Amino acid sequence: MKTVESGILLKKLNYSETSLILQFFTLESGFQAYIFQGGKRKHKKGNILQALSIVEISAYRRKDSDLGKVSEVNALFVPKSLPFHPLKSGLAFFMTEVLSQVLQNSDKDVSMYHFIEHEVQWIDESDEFTNYPIWFLLKLANQIGIGINVEDQNGQIFDLQDGVISNRTPSSHLYANDEVVEILKILLNLKKTQVLAYTIHKTHRTTIIEHLVNYFKIHINGFKTPKSMSVMQTIFE
Repeated sequence: MKTVESGILLKKLNYSETSLILQFFTLESGFQAYIFQGGKRKHKKGNILQALSIVEISAYRRKDSDLGKVSEVNALFVPKSLPFHPLKSGLAFFMTEVLSQVLQNSDKDVSMYHFIEHEVQWIDESDEFTNYPIWFLLKLANQIGIGINVEDQNGQIFDLQDGVISNRTPSSHLYANDEVVEILKILLNLKKTQVLAYTIHKTHRTTIIEHLVNYFKIHINGFKTPKSMSVMQTIFE
């Protein structure tokens, strides 16, 4: 059966000398994987299959297979800066590593698709994204139903298991009670533009991201620290 779907590229893997395995989060069906025979040759030039590319996928899928076969990929959004800007492309790679783990078993989720689509377009246009990885992880947590709650405005303990900031010290699971908890508590009450403009020392920024990655590890089965995290922390200093 032939399908035409809108998708955001989360992962691109080599399959052979000329072919690729592509993983997308699609508007119509959620997470989908395809083989693209000859994909390396067909898209050797251009940036249509870069991290977070928003494309239209024409494919064939058999009922007895989880792997579709791509016949054509066309750009739905042509970025002006994202593939060429080192900070933006590094950020995009980090986001795809996070999203591919969070969404690997996801069904159709129109709200999630439009959230990612909007953020890709925003990054392409924006020049202010130093704190963006923190905002993205916090927003993504909300999107998937594991948002962090502030139970006590005077709380200094981030309970990673229960997802709350309070003054209760957990007795049997991971928590954080360092100086960045106060910063995290503030950020949770700010809008996107305010988070991005908030002054955070680079060591504190690194620690907050580490806490949030550990939070995802607890709440998302199989979640691992993104390989791009150390590179991203370096370029966002």
